[in-house]
Amino acid sequence: MTDTAQIPRTGQGQQPAAVTTTVHAQRRRARWLATAAALVFAILWGLPLLWTLSSSFEGSTTPGSRLLPSDPTLANWEMLVDPGGRAVNIFIAFFNSTVVAVVSTVLALLVCSMAGYALAKLPFRGNAAVLGLLLATMLIPGEVVLVPLFQQFRELGLLNTYGALALPHIVSLLGVVLVRQFIVNLPPDLIDAAKADGANAWQIYRYVVVPLIRPALATLGILVFLGSWNDFLWPLISTSSPSMQTLPLALVTFRSAYGDVDYGVVMASAALAITPPLLVFLFAQRFIIAGISTTGLKG
Repeated sequence: MTDTAQIPRTGQGQQPAAVTTTVHAQRRRARWLATAAALVFAILWGLPLLWTLSSSFEGSTTPGSRLLPSDPTLANWEMLVDPGGRAVNIFIAFFNSTVVAVVSTVLALLVCSMAGYALAKLPFRGNAAVLGLLLATMLIPGEVVLVPLFQQFRELGLLNTYGALALPHIVSLLGVVLVRQFIVNLPPDLIDAAKADGANAWQIYRYVVVPLIRPALATLGILVFLGSWNDFLWPLISTSSPSMQTLPLALVTFRSAYGDVDYGVVMASAALAITPPLLVFLFAQRFIIAGISTTGLKG
């Protein structure tokens, strides 16, 4: 009697064991190569950040030529904490930038999500014309509107205030279009079911749409936060008091005052400036990855 249990079956739709082993080996090799490439890019991306942080503890006044400081010291960070009568206070500028970036991001997410929801799911006469106008307006360079924007804020008495720094970042045309496109691709059955349950437009927006567009809101939040945090030209125009300076303005003043004297202090201020954007990205990246992984899924 033949023992058929030892004979591998290779019927229709089944692959021999050797072919399956080869496929698994190729997949493992591809994963290893992808991991190695990602590791190389991560190291290349992280080296400037590590060099900046290392140079902030460098005791010499010359630019750091080594990755690790030869004479580590906390004196550079102590100079940031103790302004010592300087015209530039990094921590006041840091506070101003934090307030402007947080307020701009929160209000931009609210305004852009509501505008995108209205354009996507609340049809009205002229809907397509409004969307086309938004797309056309995005082609206008931001520098073109600086003069009329300055005149408008001057007439309103908002120059040299937090309002002048935050308001231009709240209405993001790119954010409105981004959120609108994301909402358009949502399954219409969800909104129809909410309407059948008696939900109004606000309830649908709050309890149905917003939870489903978190990846888009996370992406928009990062863009608005970075745009308001790194903005230099508009704060330079709209503020005149050192107490209202944002961090990019303070860093330029700080660099001109200490760049040729104490390089480590400039690196310490730069390390302080890049910390919040990194934290915001690390917090929001899981929402962005979730949005990418679910893109294209329907129903």
